[in-house]
Amino acid sequence: MKLHALLLGLGSALVLAACAQKPVEAPDTSEADTTAIHASVDQFLTSWNAGDFASMGPTLAEDIILMQPVGQTISGRDAVLETIAQGHDVKMLQQTATVDEVIVNGDHAYARGTWQLNPTTAAGADVQARNGKWSVLYKRGADGGWQNSRWMWNQDAAAPVPTS
Repeated sequence: MKLHALLLGLGSALVLAACAQKPVEAPDTSEADTTAIHASVDQFLTSWNAGDFASMGPTLAEDIILMQPVGQTISGRDAVLETIAQGHDVKMLQQTATVDEVIVNGDHAYARGTWQLNPTTAAGADVQARNGKWSVLYKRGADGGWQNSRWMWNQDAAAPVPTS
């Protein structure tokens, strides 16, 4: 009788343990969220190229952290916008970008791609194009939209100038 009760108790414990395990869920990379992140990148670029930093603001989280390849880490939306405004002249360079990957997991998403700064005709021959890579951690805002929360970028080395 004791053996029967022990086996029944052990069997019940195993069944309960097996039922309590949750299967690992695949990341939720929904088409709607991926499209919304692409739209956020497009809005950022449109604002950048127009020099309209007020319309860029909503694409950035209040607590954004910008990690640049050279210089200090910049924290906060206002500080990041000020840094961009001080270092960018839309008369000389216009930006384009690609989005190469988006991974959505709940209220956070990761995206990465490449960027290019291309000289305008007003820039003159001395201004060189620049390019590099970017990586962003997005978070879903209270309104359900995606905002850039953690941003890191680098710049590729300049191409060597040919010698004659």
